[in-house]
Amino acid sequence: MFTIKKIRLSELEDFVQSGMFQKFDVVPLTPARAKSYLQNPHATPGDVVLYLGLIQNQLVAFRSLFADVAFINHHPVRFAWCSGSWVRPAFRRNGYSQQLLTEAYTDWNKKLMFTNYAPESEKLYVKTGWFQPVHRFEGVRCYLFPKTRKLVMASNMNRLTKLIFSGIDFCIHLFSSLKVLFFNSKMNPDFHFEESSFPDEECFEWLQQNKTNFLFKREEAELKWVFENPWISDDNKPFQRKYPFSSVSKQFYYQTVKVFRKGSFSGWFLFSVREGHLKTLFFALEAGVEKNTAVYLKKYCVKYRLEMATIYNSKISTLLIQQKFPFLRLKKTGQKIYSTFAVPGEYQFQDGDGDVFFT
Repeated sequence: MFTIKKIRLSELEDFVQSGMFQKFDVVPLTPARAKSYLQNPHATPGDVVLYLGLIQNQLVAFRSLFADVAFINHHPVRFAWCSGSWVRPAFRRNGYSQQLLTEAYTDWNKKLMFTNYAPESEKLYVKTGWFQPVHRFEGVRCYLFPKTRKLVMASNMNRLTKLIFSGIDFCIHLFSSLKVLFFNSKMNPDFHFEESSFPDEECFEWLQQNKTNFLFKREEAELKWVFENPWISDDNKPFQRKYPFSSVSKQFYYQTVKVFRKGSFSGWFLFSVREGHLKTLFFALEAGVEKNTAVYLKKYCVKYRLEMATIYNSKISTLLIQQKFPFLRLKKTGQKIYSTFAVPGEYQFQDGDGDVFFT
């Protein structure tokens, strides 16, 4: 018989240390993610953050969530992001994922959101009839030194395909290396970009002084939570084979960049780099600095020979589409944020909203 066990935030630490958790051949979250949930500034002890689907004490399905707050017409509304969902292959198409989602929908007072999804997950959510899109990101994915062995699943079928695609990657890398030689990396002398690993007090003061109409407030408490509690790290190696989602990376870091125009602080932004993939996450910029910010991102990708970059900020992605050099290829890309509750009004969104910040 399929039974559901719920783990509240107040129970999460004990659960991760329990014999039950240790015996699972597939774990529903890593200790690093559990620590992040516990440090979430929007969480409360009674929040149900994990749903376990069990058959004879075997974990056959799970769903994880974390709390957030949306500011609708300046009024805070607590809800949960649907973050992780998994069903053991032999037990799929039995409705177990739907049952766990239904429990979460009830427990969270019919207030759920999701983004950063796979197409199969999107179909499941939309099929319920509870979720409606509240925002669509329309951005660009820029390829500079792409590796086909990562992008094409068939490349790793056997030794021959590995050899063929390795040869293709060598040719791509050679061509891109020649192409970037013609890239003019000189910056506008009026602009200066200062890099650091974490936002400083000047950055947080900027947020306080430049209030905007974002649906989700990403201020000092939220950003410190993200930076101090990463989901991706080398520390997760013991769980690499037991956790069905990505949690281990040889290269994963956040970068803070402050922008100065003629010596005056003009805002800042954040991005992450994971295994050669740059993703912009957060922008707090004065109007008129987007063009030079786009140039900076190009220069950064060239300097570190990054494979690709994904940018959802509409102004910067449009500038990159208009002037794509030195990227090998640009592709328009999009993602939606879905919600089970109404979000009336016009709001701004950040590239890292949802669990994108952590992955």
